[in-house]
Amino acid sequence: MGSKVSKPAQSATRKFPSRAPGTSAPPSRPPRPAAAQPRSDGRASFTKSDAIKADSMDPDTNPLTNPAFSQRLRQMGVAVPNPTLSNSSTASPFPKQQGPHIFPSPEQNPTLSALEARKHFEESADLEFQNMGQGREFLDVGTLKQALILQAQGTPAADIEKRLRLKSGVVKRLGPRGVTSPLVAGDVL
Repeated sequence: MGSKVSKPAQSATRKFPSRAPGTSAPPSRPPRPAAAQPRSDGRASFTKSDAIKADSMDPDTNPLTNPAFSQRLRQMGVAVPNPTLSNSSTASPFPKQQGPHIFPSPEQNPTLSALEARKHFEESADLEFQNMGQGREFLDVGTLKQALILQAQGTPAADIEKRLRLKSGVVKRLGPRGVTSPLVAGDVL
């Protein structure tokens, strides 16, 4: 938009610095020694010159790699922490001897308890599946929803258990009528 006058960047030409003819740019780094120059015949050299060896040496004078420093560290030996005389200090000169068991017993470990309970329920569900004719105790979502709908309609627990082929007492464990209810299409949360 606008005229060409309002766009000076498009009309301006770029100017480069000028040098006197015949002069070259100053070198950015010193030229390589003659020994490090590539051979004119295109073959590689298999011998190391003094310049190549000097270039390969690490100029870092790190005190950790200094042999004298390493020797002094060896003479000092391993550091032994001293406990402080503070009431909040947890350091002790000797570690406390724990009993033979460092970890809590499986009965006190909630993760192991949950895994054990899961294993128990899985075995019970497998056993129930093998003995299908004796009534079910473990319900799928569809059966649970049917049981809750029948319970909400006022059907007695014994009739629900007979109709859905459940073990005696399963409907009672769902709680009294109205405590739990299924969400049916059209219900609002």
